[in-house]
Amino acid sequence: RVSSGDGTNDDSSSALEQEGAVITRARHRRHVEAAADALGRFGTLSGQGYMALDMAAEELRLSASELGRITGAIDVEDVLDVLFSDFC
Repeated sequence: RVSSGDGTNDDSSSALEQEGAVITRARHRRHVEAAADALGRFGTLSGQGYMALDMAAEELRLSASELGRITGAIDVEDVLDVLFSDFC
């Protein structure tokens, strides 16, 4: 069951709800759902053979990035994007 943060529960049948996870912050919920979506795409792409491995790896990176947004992990690419966005 995933809490929407406003006291109500979303009763859709996502993998998160099947495990009984309770996420109370909307921002965390968005990031966890995005990570789960990316992992689903990774699972699909990783079974499609050698040519799809680079796309599968990108989905895995996106999933880790979404989880990092919750835990506070900062990627070097994020820092460089912020630094160079001021110069361009």
